[in-house]
Amino acid sequence: MEPLSESEIAHRLPVWTALSCLFLDQELQAGDYRHIAAVLDQSGYSPAEVEEILRNEVAPAFVANLWSVAGEWQGWPEDYVRERVLEKRGSALAKAATQLFNNGFLTSEWAKVAALLDR
Repeated sequence: MEPLSESEIAHRLPVWTALSCLFLDQELQAGDYRHIAAVLDQSGYSPAEVEEILRNEVAPAFVANLWSVAGEWQGWPEDYVRERVLEKRGSALAKAATQLFNNGFLTSEWAKVAALLDR
């Protein structure tokens, strides 16, 4: 995976932060999904680009929260999201674990968000 410029990181950060909410240790409500979709709509990324960001950047960084007995349930600050995604971005091990253990979860959660996108 190619490194991202500071400009690309700044553009992706709201998307990373919104998508990280899918990995909170709580059941999201309809309003949560609408908020995530609104942020994604404002990003300018296509639904296919956002799904790739979800699967290849955000999920590997935050999927472990779903496995934690006492996982995060309130959300992460943007600086932590940035640090965590950049740390795990491109990690073959993190991506493999995400695909192996949570592919159904990702598909289900993405479908809920994608249905609300304006594109």
